[in-house]
Amino acid sequence: MARKKYMAIHTFHSDEMKRAFFRGLHKSELTDFEWRDGYIFEKCQCTGTWVGDDDFFFCQWESESEEDVLKALTSKGMDEFIFTALYPIAVSYTHLRAHETEADLVCRL
Repeated sequence: MARKKYMAIHTFHSDEMKRAFFRGLHKSELTDFEWRDGYIFEKCQCTGTWVGDDDFFFCQWESESEEDVLKALTSKGMDEFIFTALYPIAVSYTHLRAHETEADLVCRL
């Protein structure tokens, strides 16, 4: 099955869960590459994260289905800390044109 792109919006269950999440994150000694490799699954992978001091954060996923992303997050124990809403995202024509090369031309119908 072909993978689709999803934007995940994660919201913490509570202020206590947010503090616990960041305590664990700050104790991590993983490199960025090691962290990335830990979020590559058979049917999905996280391709980007945006985390700040807010009560929510974002992740971009490539996945066969929304369910596969939720299963992956559960397998990492993330459902103990966050609620997740997933939204399919489309790649725009403008975005495709920005990455166009002579070898890979974007169709101009």
